[in-house]
Amino acid sequence: MRLEGRVALVTGAASGIGRAIAIAFAREGASLVLADVHESPRSPGDDRTTLEVIERRDDTGEPPGVVSGEAVFVRTDVTDDADVRRAVRRAVDTYGGLDILVNSAGVTGDGAVHEFDDEEWERIQDVNVRGVVRCSRAAIPHLLESDHGRIINISSQRGLRGGASPRKAAYVASKGAVTNLTRQMALDYGPEGVAVNALCPGPVESGMTRIDSEEDRERLLEGVLTDFVGQPEDVAPAAVLLAGDGGRYIHGHNLVVDGGYLVK
Repeated sequence: MRLEGRVALVTGAASGIGRAIAIAFAREGASLVLADVHESPRSPGDDRTTLEVIERRDDTGEPPGVVSGEAVFVRTDVTDDADVRRAVRRAVDTYGGLDILVNSAGVTGDGAVHEFDDEEWERIQDVNVRGVVRCSRAAIPHLLESDHGRIINISSQRGLRGGASPRKAAYVASKGAVTNLTRQMALDYGPEGVAVNALCPGPVESGMTRIDSEEDRERLLEGVLTDFVGQPEDVAPAAVLLAGDGGRYIHGHNLVVDGGYLVK
């Protein structure tokens, strides 16, 4: 129960890494605002919403207590400032404040620089970079009032090394921006009591990185040191560390959770 009594807002909470982090936070006792443009999961094999998983209600309507946190879902488009502010306000109105922001909403796209038109390039930057800015801007006044203020941005190992595969120009540019934005935000808000860090996942099976064949799996395995492809649940414990008291002395760090991808 490392997050008991704390309130977290997680964007991109319906699927993938955001979903795994939200569920892990709930297991640690946090109260959650689940923010996503969709409520239904987009990952293969998921048949319940994140809210349903956290509530874990049985046929009697009573939660069995496996996941002890409380949660509400707020439909949120991180490219819409009004949506973002509504989600933050829901956290404050429902739970009395906000302690943790996880910026996990993200999109990707394929193409080299000359293949992107302005609209598609801007769509990726709008979600991946400006979405972090919008959510942080709305949350920071409340995080500054918390004794446990945390911002966790979801970047990528591609934000540290550049592209690991061709035709990812817009995505790599966006994650490089998040990586350095995290460092600057740590400088700006660390002295005020808010620890800002990022997670940089490597290959993780999700709606964004699908495994539709054994060839897909083998291709991903070639890039890591493990004999399995990472799952969103492999990233979530690092978020719990950064969000809890164990992360109080970690500031401005881009924590790599990649199965050894960067060293291979």
